[in-house]
Amino acid sequence: MFVPLLVTDFLNRAVKHYGKKIGIVDGKKQFTYAQFGERVNRLSNALMSLGIRKGDRVAVIDTNSHRYMELYYGVPQIGAILLPINIRLTPGDIIYVLNDAEAKCLFVNQDMVHLVEGSQLDSVEKMIIMRDEPVGRELGIQGEDYEELLSHSTPLLDREWDIDENDPAEMFYTSGTTAKPKGMLHTHRMLYLCAFRDLFLGSGKGGISDETVFLQVVPLFHANAWRKVHIITGLGARMVLVRQFLPEDVCKFIQKERVTYIELVPTMADMLTQFEDMDRYDVSSVQRICAGGATLSRATHEALIEKFPEAMIFTGYGMSETTSTGTTALIKDYLKDMPEEEKREKMRSQGFEDFFTQVRVVDADGNDIKPDGKETGEIIFRGHTVIDGYWRLPETTENTIIDGWLHSGDVATIDEDGYLHIVDRLKDMIISGGENIGSIEIEDVLFSHPAVSEAAVVAAPHEKWGETPAAVVVIKEGEDLTEEALIAHCRQHLAGFKIPRIIEFRDSLPKGGTGKVLKSQIKAEFWEAHDKKVG
Repeated sequence: MFVPLLVTDFLNRAVKHYGKKIGIVDGKKQFTYAQFGERVNRLSNALMSLGIRKGDRVAVIDTNSHRYMELYYGVPQIGAILLPINIRLTPGDIIYVLNDAEAKCLFVNQDMVHLVEGSQLDSVEKMIIMRDEPVGRELGIQGEDYEELLSHSTPLLDREWDIDENDPAEMFYTSGTTAKPKGMLHTHRMLYLCAFRDLFLGSGKGGISDETVFLQVVPLFHANAWRKVHIITGLGARMVLVRQFLPEDVCKFIQKERVTYIELVPTMADMLTQFEDMDRYDVSSVQRICAGGATLSRATHEALIEKFPEAMIFTGYGMSETTSTGTTALIKDYLKDMPEEEKREKMRSQGFEDFFTQVRVVDADGNDIKPDGKETGEIIFRGHTVIDGYWRLPETTENTIIDGWLHSGDVATIDEDGYLHIVDRLKDMIISGGENIGSIEIEDVLFSHPAVSEAAVVAAPHEKWGETPAAVVVIKEGEDLTEEALIAHCRQHLAGFKIPRIIEFRDSLPKGGTGKVLKSQIKAEFWEAHDKKVG
């Protein structure tokens, strides 16, 4: 008999075999898997009472919380589709996403109602307010209270829904840094396989099991979060939720909960390793750290190794369009005896292809490049976890998925062992006097200077060469650094044509909803200034 792969299987297993265990920690609140399962069932019944049916989109605007986790299961359990909203999008983009997805119901944190109040929501019929404590002011929207909604619902599900593994369970939108956010659907099957990818890659130090204590610091609207919600639940492990990434709080959580596994985006890794009081906390329980969402600089990787000497530290690479799977930079067994420095470089790379996803690096004609670690090409994907297309965007789909392969827009090399090393985004490559320059190589050198906290390199206009590297740099607090000193540092590590001709020091860099630096915004500033001068 065919049994579909459904994301609710993970929760059902946890309730059945780990019902007595505390599985969810959200600040002072803790829930056993039995308690969590009851709340999820109450939520599903409440949604049905609100008129939510199979295929309806249910949106959520919240920080990491037990409520978010409940929605991850309570919505798809009845065949509806969960729509996590990136809370760092502009209010205009959030409204665009809600209307474009035709969300029927919206769950919103009381502290975030300003993101939608006073706006035209074309399809939303029901609003549910999620409160941690009463607010001393009138909210700008009307809605039912989350906890009251659950309290009036039964924890017993008295029916089954006809759900197929190819039915969509979740809907996500890109961060929209260069255009309007693009929507995509992820089926139960895609998310199921996405979660199992982590189980297959869980061997070695700190591999995930029911003993794992996972610290969820990446926002639950982020691609990196999807698979962990499901596989941590399914294994009966413990999920510790962090609502706001503050280095001191993260260290406190690690020490108190004896956290064994963390996933970080590089910006978070920088903040954590630069936290001056980190040595006051016992973080020795951490056995595994995975960094993803952007390229990890050598300096940040080395800092993580220094701060977490007992942990295995590696990277992963994927996209929202690939259900966050793609490649992982674990060390193959036949490479374990290679020099330590070479192993670290491989673990800092984007790694080799995961289960369920095929990965190639191709030239402009679609031919595979040489696996020599030098020739560059675009990363393309196909497989069980790759989307079929974008929501209501046939032209964009046609330009992105070509002959069954999804084109990432990321430029990389591939070495003889199959490890990918991203050089740059196609749109961020700097072409100076006919030479292709990858911004990531230059950023790596900038990060290696002890006074540099953050750095971004983009193409700026140049009268003679067309484009030239421009660096925008944030200096660490209490440090001094001049343009001359930084250029001298670059000369020691870079060819002359790669040295930034422009260096600007700033207090901060613009970032998107996932913590990525918005290079397109920085680049636009340089070109707009140039256009004004020319005009």
